[in-house]
Amino acid sequence: MGGVKDSSIRQSLWFAITAVVLAAVARFSIFSPLGVAELAYCFLIPLALPDWSQHSKRLIFLFGWISGFLFWLPSIIWLRHVTVFGTIGLSAVLAVFTGLWLLYFGRSLQPKWGDARGLLQAWRVPLLGAAFWVILEWSRTWVFWGFPWNPLSVSQANRPAVLSILPFTGGWGLSFLLVWINLALAQWLRSPFTRWEGKGYLPVSRRVPLVVMVPLGILLGSAGIYFWNVTKFVPSQPVRVGFVQPYATMKWEQSEVEANLRRVWEETRNLKEDAPEIILWPESATPVPVIGSLGLKEGVENLAAYMGVPILMGNMAFLESEGVYENGVFWVDPSKGLAEEYYVKRKLVPFGEFIPFRRYIPFVETFVPISLDCRPGERAYNFYFEDRGSGNEIEIGPLICYEDVFPNIARETVRAGADWLFVATNNSWYGEEAGAYQHANHAVIRAVENRRPVLRSGNGGWSGWIDEWGNIRREVVDNRGSIYFQGGEVVPIVSDLRFQDHLTFYVRWGNWFVWACITIVMIELIGRLLHRQNT
Repeated sequence: MGGVKDSSIRQSLWFAITAVVLAAVARFSIFSPLGVAELAYCFLIPLALPDWSQHSKRLIFLFGWISGFLFWLPSIIWLRHVTVFGTIGLSAVLAVFTGLWLLYFGRSLQPKWGDARGLLQAWRVPLLGAAFWVILEWSRTWVFWGFPWNPLSVSQANRPAVLSILPFTGGWGLSFLLVWINLALAQWLRSPFTRWEGKGYLPVSRRVPLVVMVPLGILLGSAGIYFWNVTKFVPSQPVRVGFVQPYATMKWEQSEVEANLRRVWEETRNLKEDAPEIILWPESATPVPVIGSLGLKEGVENLAAYMGVPILMGNMAFLESEGVYENGVFWVDPSKGLAEEYYVKRKLVPFGEFIPFRRYIPFVETFVPISLDCRPGERAYNFYFEDRGSGNEIEIGPLICYEDVFPNIARETVRAGADWLFVATNNSWYGEEAGAYQHANHAVIRAVENRRPVLRSGNGGWSGWIDEWGNIRREVVDNRGSIYFQGGEVVPIVSDLRFQDHLTFYVRWGNWFVWACITIVMIELIGRLLHRQNT
């Protein structure tokens, strides 16, 4: 008997290990660089099929952590160009969230599948599992300073037809639907609660359970909204926008300062013949701060005057009297020069733009040589641009680098009045791999959530723009079709006039869907505790 039991345990372990690896591979495949978005409907099924009741809580968490780590490490491997140790460490931290989800699922939810024949119980596991997944995704926006990279919703960035629920729920709603479908399918495969036996024709509602059909129906409804409305696009007067990519990979090297400045100036001047109405520069476009460096301010003002159009640029300010840097977006008018007011980045990169707890752990400076911390901004700040064609004033709301990964930051910018969202970023640190594409996919979600066009200017790519429906209207590429190049392009930008001055439900009410998920999970936990006390 002991040998049979040991054999059963070994089989269970091998089944769990196989499931962990398959789930990690499938989850990796749904994001760039592979981008097989349809796998998002089934990537969790391998984790949901093993019987986790045979394993301890510690082992279940470990299996979930391993699956998460195997997903995250190749997903953010491009970070190794900045820090190998940080890439491994960040992957290990992010994997904790997958471990927590599998622990909750394996201990609290999967045992309920035995009661799945009941109408209420059939919905319990998929809905609670999806709600807890959303809670964990939301937690990644603030735990350890926040890194909400690649939530499930981003996997559908190249499938705009399924994004139409985003203006109502935010990306959280789409993540919820995807996990719901995964768990409903797994529940159906593992412990069917519809009758398959019998003779003759069985109606579809008997073959496919309602708990699977409802989320699929919502996504079909989303597609219907998209295809109905996208053909009714009411375009504004086009605005000719110039995107500049200097592709400076050694930006802060003193020996490269002159060469990097020359790149920015040359690529900007090259756009003059294409008659841009405004020019966009990426994050930290020049290798020295525009405020706090002798001569650069005058040089930029002269360039804007030569071009005859404003330049909206990512750049740095060094406030010597306060001893701080600010990472900002600045407006340079061709006649008035550099504006005094500018946008300051609100969400700084830990260990990249500041050292957390520098005063208490000074030895970290040995590994992260940042002499002065950047100071974060406190609010959204929009720039006003007058469209020459229509004479209308357009408010441009800037975001810097990975600020567009945080839904609330883009939402606050739109609430402040932004008609366009502009992302100034520098992804050249991460090589020519998937990092820039993954980052750009987040901008698609922000565009649909807020129903605002998103314009992106990257130091080495991805540059281009996305419309309010999530369509990538233009991806700035070279003659090889690559986003990674030094150059620029003038692109006509239009917006859907139906959304002018319109605030979506999500913009108005924010993370209401997250709080709904927290509520239903808390109700379930309280109910379980009360049941234990009564028994």
